[in-house]
Amino acid sequence: MNFFIPVLVLSMYLGGCHSTPVSITATGKIPQVQGHRGSRGTHPENSIPGFEEALEAGANWLELDLVLSKDGVPVLSHDPVISPDLCLDRAKKPLSRSIPIASLTFKELKSYDCGSVPNPSFPDQKTAPGQTFISLEDVLVWKQKTPEKKVRFNIETKTAATAKQFQPAPGKFVDSIIRLLRKYHQLENSMIQSFDFRTLMEAKKLEPSLQLSALFEKPESVCKVTHNMGVRVASPRFSLVTPGMVEECHKLGVEVHPWTLNEESDWRKAVSMGVDGIITDYPRKLVSFLGLKESK
Repeated sequence: MNFFIPVLVLSMYLGGCHSTPVSITATGKIPQVQGHRGSRGTHPENSIPGFEEALEAGANWLELDLVLSKDGVPVLSHDPVISPDLCLDRAKKPLSRSIPIASLTFKELKSYDCGSVPNPSFPDQKTAPGQTFISLEDVLVWKQKTPEKKVRFNIETKTAATAKQFQPAPGKFVDSIIRLLRKYHQLENSMIQSFDFRTLMEAKKLEPSLQLSALFEKPESVCKVTHNMGVRVASPRFSLVTPGMVEECHKLGVEVHPWTLNEESDWRKAVSMGVDGIITDYPRKLVSFLGLKESK
């Protein structure tokens, strides 16, 4: 799963007019690049244009989020609602309120425009007018059209054990995902991640071979918790990661893929600690920083 290099020291350069060397001395390993929600820094999140950008940039993984529609379709969205900050209504006008995605069918969801509204958090993000909600099946069909381009899917189930409304049963949610991964022969190329460990355990029951990743936002025994669940990947908030954590996880056979790193200084720290993967909103910049491909 990792990309190892046979040298003790590797100098890598950030593309552009200035070059800053990065030395890998501890592990001789280049971390894998995960495009967060595709390429959120440059394209609408969880969209085909964003995935196309990450794929072309050379990302190893496409990270995406799923919720279930009213009719049980796995739909790409980070939030359980249609956000007024990101989408327009069916008449292409601003939304007056958030709308629960689980209250609408997939056909109804596709009438919303979530590509025309600029994201103020990402000033370099391009708009994609007319971009609407897409399903996991849409993504898998899209990927079939470019079989020569190798990439894997990191699929986050957006559920919470404490939430009371608009939450699918973990087993039902995971089953709907695994059925599609089987249909399109993507089980070996996919990983399910979640903060809600119930979905990870359900996935383990339904498809023991499927790779899983435990997400962490707060300080806790990241490595031991992940290992004790029989999960091979821990994905903590980057501020939680220390050299000691990475060493402990590796001793337990657990990989470390922190989120969400968008600055060169953080990439440098992550590389120096020997993480196995980096989740970023700017996959092209990270690929260039790691010296894997020239940035356009």
